[in-house]
Amino acid sequence: MSTAWSVSSAGQWNHFAAAHPDANLLQAGSWGDLKARYGWRVTRLAVGGADAPRGGVQILTRTRRIPPLGPSIGLAYMPRGPLAKSDADARALIAAASEEARRLGASLLRVEPVCARHATVLTALGFRQTDAFVQIPRTAVVDLDADDAALLGSFKPKMRYNIRLAARRGVEVEMDSSEAGFDAFYQLTAATAARQGFAVHAASYYQDVARTFGDDAALFVARFEGRALAALMAVAFGPEAVYLYGASSDAERGRMAPHATQWAAMQWARTRGCRHYDMWGMANPDDPGDPMAGVHRFKLGFNPRLVEYPGTYDLPLQRVRAWALTSGALRARAALQRWRGRPQN
Repeated sequence: MSTAWSVSSAGQWNHFAAAHPDANLLQAGSWGDLKARYGWRVTRLAVGGADAPRGGVQILTRTRRIPPLGPSIGLAYMPRGPLAKSDADARALIAAASEEARRLGASLLRVEPVCARHATVLTALGFRQTDAFVQIPRTAVVDLDADDAALLGSFKPKMRYNIRLAARRGVEVEMDSSEAGFDAFYQLTAATAARQGFAVHAASYYQDVARTFGDDAALFVARFEGRALAALMAVAFGPEAVYLYGASSDAERGRMAPHATQWAAMQWARTRGCRHYDMWGMANPDDPGDPMAGVHRFKLGFNPRLVEYPGTYDLPLQRVRAWALTSGALRARAALQRWRGRPQN
């Protein structure tokens, strides 16, 4: 079995992770850096030579002692990983991640792999699939390998019409990372959350996302006569851009501002060299009551590829404490997120 080693250089990690065929936002070094500011410990492991790693994985761990001087309890989480081309490298990285999570005092290692092949490896290593999830296991991806005319032409007719209608009806979309832009975004986010019943982060968190990703993050605000009607934040990493957060106003719905903001974000993604635009979460097609059904229908207008991930796999590292974790806080949170149809952060 290959021997895994710790990656200490953020630049080295990003160079590897961005170029990997399974590159994704949740394995970006900047995503780990962001989470480190909110109580998570970040570990990055790799296999192969230091100058050219064959595979790697980023793990997030969060633990605490109960009581303060007692044993630790907590979660180690591997989102959309490992990044490995061979089963042998995947096995080595998962085994090393398990040992590192145990060393850090985690009670449970939760993995959400990119591909079914890695799910098979997880099962062979003693992981068990669970119906809980951290990230929604379905998404929709728009391929960007076309010019504006061809890309627009690939959308469903109603979506094309509404994007053009937004422009005719005076909607203007601009990248706006100013204080006023973030104020508008957060006000729209709070209004959307109240309307649809989901939780939001503090305003400072969204600004922290933008600061952490720098030029690879963009905030788009759609306005009519100076009034913000819709906004979204997109982040680019490797070959893909991700529609990470979005919100819209109840006012002036007929001006189709959300359609225009998505179109602007896709055009920006192409200028960043991205080949794909991930719309970040779709409804469960087998559940007619899924609260994301309306958003799902909207996203289908862009005629995306539908992607389904293998699901979520757990490995107890301390059985009693893992049981307490999954039967208590994690299960309650997962149930709440399923009800809201939102990914956990």
